[in-house]
Amino acid sequence: MEIGSGINILNRLFLLISLLVLLTLLLSSCVLVKDNTKPLILDFTKSATLLSQHMIYFKAKILDTGSGLEKVAFELNHSPLPLTTEGSDVFVANWLGVYGSYSVTVVAQDRAGNVATKTDKFFVADSTPPMIKILSPKKITKDVEFPLTIKAYDLQSGIRNVSLEIDGENVPVSNEETLKWIFSTEGVHHISLTAVNNQGLITTKQMDLNVINERKTPPYAQFVNFPHVLQSDKDATFSVYAYSPNGVKVVELQIGKNVKEIFSSSNNIYNFHFSLHCENNEIFQATCTMYDVTGIKKVISGKILVLSKDSTTAVIFPELKKDLSPSKRSHYLKIPFFVGGIDVKKLNVKAYIDGIPTDVEGDFPQMFTLWRPTKGIHVLAIAVNGKIVKEEEFSYPSFNSSQR
Repeated sequence: MEIGSGINILNRLFLLISLLVLLTLLLSSCVLVKDNTKPLILDFTKSATLLSQHMIYFKAKILDTGSGLEKVAFELNHSPLPLTTEGSDVFVANWLGVYGSYSVTVVAQDRAGNVATKTDKFFVADSTPPMIKILSPKKITKDVEFPLTIKAYDLQSGIRNVSLEIDGENVPVSNEETLKWIFSTEGVHHISLTAVNNQGLITTKQMDLNVINERKTPPYAQFVNFPHVLQSDKDATFSVYAYSPNGVKVVELQIGKNVKEIFSSSNNIYNFHFSLHCENNEIFQATCTMYDVTGIKKVISGKILVLSKDSTTAVIFPELKKDLSPSKRSHYLKIPFFVGGIDVKKLNVKAYIDGIPTDVEGDFPQMFTLWRPTKGIHVLAIAVNGKIVKEEEFSYPSFNSSQR
């Protein structure tokens, strides 16, 4: 029994030593084959044409002959872009270009934790021509002064110059101006407005005005001074041009719960003085109603962003809805928001969804951003003069949102 027990002990000792040797060999083998090689990033390219509001593509071929790829990402200014693949080793990302300078980095990581990166810097040129507006009655009474309001703006590269022609003659104007004009002859008169932005892109808008005798002129109303952004409890003047060949009985302006009336004015201009109060930044609707002496009614309206006493800039998100309007570019949605400040001419506004720059369009204070929707939870952020002012989390397609 003692000899058998000794043999068993020796067998067990031998087995233990064998297992230890085998384990040592396995560990040594693992050390010898550990992957220390980074993935290879090959053929890293981007679109040849880099223009705002055009799709820009980034592509790279990525290989890993060791432990295999764990993840790949394209990061635009450090925020990941949506990723697709072409085959097993070609990765692609796309983005709707926004005017400005950017960097894109492709990041590849293998299962052993090795990381490879490549970065490219590029500039997206402005491909959007200026926006211009001409506001005027189309039928005008001979020898009666009327307002001709022009506006030219470009949110990307800015306006270089504006030119206005009336009946072929140049009229000096600024980017935003209301002219008081009189035509002394009946007939059709031609107006042409041209704006050039700092990228050299041109927009021209033309319209014809029909100058007729008084009894044929329809009633008309137009804001000639409309302060879109105000500060709480500070006086502001809203001016309305109202005309009817029958004579104007009364012009009424309602902003929020405040209503004021002015009866007939000899020069057709009605000046309303308002001081609006709000504790927090708020959007007000201004509605002007003109009645002539025969009872004909004309209604015009606009939105006003009122800043609280302590605010210099503000961003307000209206409730996001399921039926956001699609843009002219298919598969894109317009997400609206309001933004304004004490001096809107000095405001630089940028929008981001999930950290990715998105195009901003519109006119202060009513703006919108273009977004190519994807399902899930997203964050819309608005930056004013380089600082994030407001963020909102929302889900698509439900668009149930919660501000933060």
